[in-house]
Amino acid sequence: METLVHAAPFVGYVYPNETIIPWTVLIVVYPYLTGLVAGAFTVSSMYQVFGIQRFKPVAHLALLVSLCCMLVVPMPLLLHLGHPERALNSMITPHWTSAFAVFGYAAGFYVILLILETWFVYRSFIVQQAQEGKGPLRWFYQLLSLGSYDLSEKAMSYDRKWIFTLAVIGIPAAHGLHGYIGFVFGSLKAREWWSSDLMPLVFLFSAIISGTALLIVIYVASCRLRKVPVDLPCLKGMAYALWGFMMFTLLLEGVE
Repeated sequence: METLVHAAPFVGYVYPNETIIPWTVLIVVYPYLTGLVAGAFTVSSMYQVFGIQRFKPVAHLALLVSLCCMLVVPMPLLLHLGHPERALNSMITPHWTSAFAVFGYAAGFYVILLILETWFVYRSFIVQQAQEGKGPLRWFYQLLSLGSYDLSEKAMSYDRKWIFTLAVIGIPAAHGLHGYIGFVFGSLKAREWWSSDLMPLVFLFSAIISGTALLIVIYVASCRLRKVPVDLPCLKGMAYALWGFMMFTLLLEGVE
């Protein structure tokens, strides 16, 4: 047991029942979740920013998936910390040479951006539910509407401008959020296979692959559950994007 306790800081935690949870499991989950965030947001931006119509059926779903994944991104790090209550210390007293300290501010900014864009995207639905809903759910949507019930063409045009602006800002924010993780991993000289200048790019394109693959599964499953036909052009578009980014990622791996 004494050996396990001394080894705990390097391999995991030791609980009273002598169970060890490897730290590598949590470290792997953390970049994977940020990858899903960046990948799903990329698919959403293909319609919101670049106007590719075949991605319209999945654009709002992709944005919602990105927000949901982003909200649970800190969990692996908090579970990994011996004292998760100290997590905010990196933001209250930051050390500016620490990539993880800067990430706290970057992640906070990106969460706010995702919440704002999601609110503008679903505002018409929120207003509809606030006016037609019943019971506590109606009160919830009335609170969520922030007192804005205007669905005129002028108001909707204003919403679309905000959605476009936030999506444009969100593209470098999402890619930078995940690219920095590749920078952190690539700076580990002790890991021969990780120490590479291409690691941020490999992480970024792998993120788009993961997020697109997750969206394909969620989109098809949701269509089956709602008993609506799958939009084949949209599905093929995501499949083409998945294949293209996968080929480019394999090329980067080969170059590395």
